[in-house]
Amino acid sequence: MRILALIAVLVGLAIQLNVEVEGLVIEKSGRPMNSWQSASIRTVELPNFMKVDPKYRVDCNPDIDEYRSFCVLNLSTDNKLTTSNESCTSRGCTWDTNVESGIPTCYIPTEKGGYSVTDGPTQLSSAMTQYTLTRLSTKPAHFRSSFINPSRAARAATQFSMFGHDIENLKVQVSVSGPQMIRMTIRNADSQRYEVPVPIRWNPSAPTTSGPAKIEFEMTKTTNQQVGLRVKRTDSGSILFDTTLFANGFIYDDQFLQIITTIPSRNVYGFGENTHPSFRHELNKSNRYGIFARDQPPSGVNENLYGTHPFYMVIEPNGEAFGVFIFNSNAQDYKFDEFDDEKAMFTYRTIGGILDVFVFSGPTPELVIRQYQSIIGNPYLPPYWAFGFQLCRYGYDKLDNMKAAMFRTLNASIPIDVHYGDIDYFRKRLDFTWNKEDFNGLPEYVDWLHEKGMKFITILDPAIDSEEKDYSAFDEGQKADIWIKWPARKNVQFNETGNRNMLGYVWPDGKTVFPDFFYPPAFDWWKSQIVDYHKQLKFDGIWIDMNEPANFDTNKLQPWNWNTTVFRPESWNLFCNDSGEHLDNPQYKTAICGDYISDKTLCMIAEQTDGRGKTYTHYDVHNLYGWSETMATLPAARSIENKRSIVISRSTFPTSGSFTGHWLGDNTADWQHLKYNIIGMLEFNLFGIPYIGADICGFFQNTTEQMCQRWMQLGSFNPFFRNHNGNNQDGIKFIEQDPGIFLPDVVASNRRAVEQRYTLIPYLYSLFFRAHISGGTVVRSMAHVFPTIPDCWPLDEQFLWGSSLLIAPVIKENHTTKSVYLPWTERWFNYYTGEEMKALNQTTVAAPYDFIPLFLRGVYPYRSFLSAKHNQY
Repeated sequence: MRILALIAVLVGLAIQLNVEVEGLVIEKSGRPMNSWQSASIRTVELPNFMKVDPKYRVDCNPDIDEYRSFCVLNLSTDNKLTTSNESCTSRGCTWDTNVESGIPTCYIPTEKGGYSVTDGPTQLSSAMTQYTLTRLSTKPAHFRSSFINPSRAARAATQFSMFGHDIENLKVQVSVSGPQMIRMTIRNADSQRYEVPVPIRWNPSAPTTSGPAKIEFEMTKTTNQQVGLRVKRTDSGSILFDTTLFANGFIYDDQFLQIITTIPSRNVYGFGENTHPSFRHELNKSNRYGIFARDQPPSGVNENLYGTHPFYMVIEPNGEAFGVFIFNSNAQDYKFDEFDDEKAMFTYRTIGGILDVFVFSGPTPELVIRQYQSIIGNPYLPPYWAFGFQLCRYGYDKLDNMKAAMFRTLNASIPIDVHYGDIDYFRKRLDFTWNKEDFNGLPEYVDWLHEKGMKFITILDPAIDSEEKDYSAFDEGQKADIWIKWPARKNVQFNETGNRNMLGYVWPDGKTVFPDFFYPPAFDWWKSQIVDYHKQLKFDGIWIDMNEPANFDTNKLQPWNWNTTVFRPESWNLFCNDSGEHLDNPQYKTAICGDYISDKTLCMIAEQTDGRGKTYTHYDVHNLYGWSETMATLPAARSIENKRSIVISRSTFPTSGSFTGHWLGDNTADWQHLKYNIIGMLEFNLFGIPYIGADICGFFQNTTEQMCQRWMQLGSFNPFFRNHNGNNQDGIKFIEQDPGIFLPDVVASNRRAVEQRYTLIPYLYSLFFRAHISGGTVVRSMAHVFPTIPDCWPLDEQFLWGSSLLIAPVIKENHTTKSVYLPWTERWFNYYTGEEMKALNQTTVAAPYDFIPLFLRGVYPYRSFLSAKHNQY
């Protein structure tokens, strides 16, 4: 029956792939082919309920800490911000304390703020239109210079500015690429601002060249002349993106950009990287999330984590889907709130760059992701062996312990393909080395792995020790002058290495420098180090960690791991907050964690260069550091033996999925983190990184046998399937958790989970191949596959591989049954027995400790070989 079940899965895959490819070309008849062009500006009257209901107020004090994320509530007293009537009215806003908790007490009146159209629409091409906007409000007196334009001064009643650096004139370019995608790019009309240097594939083309338009853009204005940006479907008129009702909240300050849009549904998914308690967003005014790459273990609250993915997808009440992508790499934050009983609203803020918004009209969830990936690139295809079971721990300490974990796994007859080396195998935690005492014989062990058909993956961190003698990684990098630097205008802190190199402190004993991967010679240096290291240790893939980039305890007296036995006893650290620079002390810090934006990383005034005359500040490109390291690492790894190789990166950005996989970071051995595992998998499939997984059994804290047993079952359906745990906490070493170390019944259960994974790798690899060639997801939510079924919209404790295999893991302690939803619109079969399920919709199935419920979606294969022979293969 197992073989028949596998055949059914593969048949289901073939039918599924055929249907999805057809979905790219079968279109409904639409509006005239040039209907995306909007010749007039529609006036919109604000609904009366928005004028009187406080919940629709636009916050005028988002920089106040009571509205920031949970993780900043423990800020030092000196850094806490408060609000008052005086501070509120000084911005030109209204003060009202007679409101419920969570409602702004300082808000922007509806008649203030925003921009008006002063020119346009101007047709730049058949696929691009341009508008010029001018700010409506004047700045309050304390923000203004002594000269006031008389025509502007006459509008004193509209005085408003939150931070005093508002940009007066904007240029809005609206372009289309085919019938289903629209881009709205908003720039400073008078001077150039930083724009994300990551290559994307946007080719403006009028819908006339590729079918009728499915969505159209409309410039709107309120009765107060404030403009709004609106995108809607041409067939149903459904409004997908609309800033009109919150036009007073459209702000374009030098270091504070904000847009607020209504959403035609409460089914919103994506945006991160954060730990969300549910896959479908909770619409709560207190849940404000920051986005800024940070060395931050996921703990289940609102922290900003390792990567940057400003993309969300919406499923409308009729089951149609669309997506929104904001192409920005600066620090950001966002909130999804309820608008009314049927709609949501989205508040987005960033502190740099431009506003560059893409809308993808779908109309199916899978088509939304394919359209998004047509911009950022399809996922890369890992080598086949990368879908096998992988084993790692930080804290083997000796080669004998590493070998023992492997032999326990093999002696338990548990299939395994990959073993890892973490930083504890390095000499003094230096990249491109190994400890020849504690790990003596490591190259021979790697050779033995290869003889047995297995692989070895090494870790690399970007921080390079600058004080180690005769260390070629530093010496050669110093000669090429490839490190991130202090700007020339600043006095350099501790300039021991010369050349204005910015020094930090991470894992090595010495102060560290950081490669600037935007600089082409750094690519060459990195490749050279990797190729030379492979001559000593025959690794097969590279795991790049700490690449936010992480720096320990920036702005504190000393790093938590400062080694006083190696160095002089006095404290040392990298300080950024006292630079007096607006980049390191922005007026709006966003909802990111910490006292300062530079906490746990480098100073924002640090400089990077592309070597061709373009200089970037770390303030602008911090979120691109992991991306830039990935771009250097994969070509280097592939050059060694001319094989696909593999890279796993902790920090990612849109387009990263074309070059790397990702793991969900330093999680915790806690039952709640099994659910976070599922949510993270689903979100990163939306983000275009389907090669995704968690640290199975947990990184921090000691796991339990039952938890690890259940997590191995769930982990066997993570595309990236790696058991990994940490070293110690407060000096107490975590227990071993490799799958062969437990009691015999748990070991047997782990073996069955891994063996089952191996029987399904052909199907998983096929899904990845299709995503690589045509775009799309691999792991899918129930809402993704069944968007027209409302019961599926909130489900996040079960998921599917493709559209045919439903996985229902047990993720709660001491549970031996599983409540699973099987949509009544389909036929469902027990994966193990082949029997058709009679109880559909919400049903409860047995799930003993050694068992994970699996179900196959029914398909209708051709009944004869003759009829099948005429199908296209």
